Amino acid sequence: MSKFLLITDLDNTLVGDSLATEGLNRSLMAQRQQFYLVYATGRSYLSARHLQQQAQLLEPDYWITSVGSEIYYRGEVDPQWAQHLCQDWDREAVAAIAQQLPFLLRQPDSEQNRWKVSFRLEERAGIGSLERLERRLQQARLNAQIIFSSGRDVDLLPKQGNKGQAATYLRQYLGVPPEDTLVCGDSGNDISLFQQPARGVIVGNAQPELLQWYYQDNRPWHYLAKSPYAGGIIEALYHFNFLDFANFPS
Repeated sequence: MSKFLLITDLDNTLVGDSLATEGLNRSLMAQRQQFYLVYATGRSYLSARHLQQQAQLLEPDYWITSVGSEIYYRGEVDPQWAQHLCQDWDREAVAAIAQQLPFLLRQPDSEQNRWKVSFRLEERAGIGSLERLERRLQQARLNAQIIFSSGRDVDLLPKQGNKGQAATYLRQYLGVPPEDTLVCGDSGNDISLFQQPARGVIVGNAQPELLQWYYQDNRPWHYLAKSPYAGGIIEALYHFNFLDFANFPS
């Protein structure tokens, strides 16, 4: 029997309701040999590892961290993905342009890496401010994309790297077809996951920027859950018939 692929965001998707997370963990462990598990998060690898311990999450097969700018397997960065992101990426030039804009507040060093420059959007600044940043990057002809999430987080990455592209890279490497893949998310930095060929669930507590995208680009293979957090993932696993719920532990 071939395995399916479960790719889920952490904060406010898998994590947020401890009882729902615990229930999902039990259900997944009962059939752990049937799927690959990937965590896709905006957090750095160390921060994600800390959350895993704190929330008592299962050990995944792979980690997609820092909004897709890094992939980890057994504690090591995937060198092929890193090489892929290096193509035509000028981090210093991208950072220099962003730092000229007063409405962008630089995040701590722990949130920066070789392939990601991270800021927070000033509270008084509107979405139009990001359009200004986009124009600056285009005028400089830089290979960079803007990922906006949770109404405040602004991440700048190479155009060839985000959560969705990292997920597709792993899916193809593992040889799992799109129809046997489920992605799960709640915010703007998860949009790229849903833009890839795969089944998807948007959990019931999703952020406005993801819901707006969903309603503008509604696809039949995406499921809008009623339940928040891990409860929404359970809904989707049932909806798409990924797991045998008759054998789930109570």
